[in-house]
Parts: sequence; structure tokens; C-alpha cells
Amino acid sequence: MTEPRGPKGAEPRPDGGFDRELDVRSVGLFGLGLALVMIVVLAALWILLVHWKARQTAGDPRPSPLAEANAPRLPPEPRLQAAPVKDMDELRARETSTLTSYGWVDRQAGVARIPIDRAIALLLASGLPAPRPEPTPAPQPERTRRAPGAS
Repeated sequence: MTEPRGPKGAEPRPDGGFDRELDVRSVGLFGLGLALVMIVVLAALWILLVHWKARQTAGDPRPSPLAEANAPRLPPEPRLQAAPVKDMDELRARETSTLTSYGWVDRQAGVARIPIDRAIALLLASGLPAPRPEPTPAPQPERTRRAPGAS
């Protein structure tokens, strides 16, 4: 019933048993045609949506002037932080810079700062000064307690 296609008088090839009726050119043209139809449909849909959006916004009423008058205004000073995470990062960067660098605290008085790691090393090398002995407090005279109701 089914006869292999091919030129007249040609014998079927023994190694071409799988999908010999499949026409690769027809499948490729069908895929290309399907892609072109999809592009045309999507372009038409996009044009329709743009047109419908313009038509809808043209029919919208104008905004009320009261809405502009009641627009939110900035609160009076002082305001809350707009970006607290960024502010905290900047603060930590400044503190780290202060703790890890040399600089003047008061140049007129001759007071300078040194990096904290260097200060710890110097303190460990020289040791802490001994604390001053605290004077012992004078003993307080004991008060005699009276019984309630006694005069």
C-alpha cells in the first residue's frame, strides 16, 4: 500500500529506515511561518494596546485642583533620617577612620590621637599605673533607736 517516495526506478536505501517521509524543509518553513505569524500578532496587539490606552486617558476627567492644593508637604525641621542605613555606614566609616589614624585633637594644647592598636600595644608595654589608695572612711557613731511610741 505504501510505497517509498523517491525518483522513479530508485531503490529504497536500506539504512534510511527512520523517518524517511519527514521533509526537513517543510518543517523549517512551517516553523518560520509560525514565528512570522506570532510576530505580526504581537505587533498588532501592541498597537491596539497603545491605541486603547491613549483613548482611555483622553476620556479621563482632569484632576481636581484641590488635590494639588492638598499635596503632601515636607514636615518642619528637624526631619527624620531619609536613609538611616547609609547614615550609619557613614558614621561607622568616620569612626573607623578616627580609630585607625593619627591626628590632632587640640593642636594648641598639644593633644594628639594615635591608632587604637598602637595605644593598646603601648599600654601593654608600659602597664597601667597603680591605683591610688582610697582613704578609709571614718566610722560613724551608732544611733540608738527608740521604740515606737516611746518619748
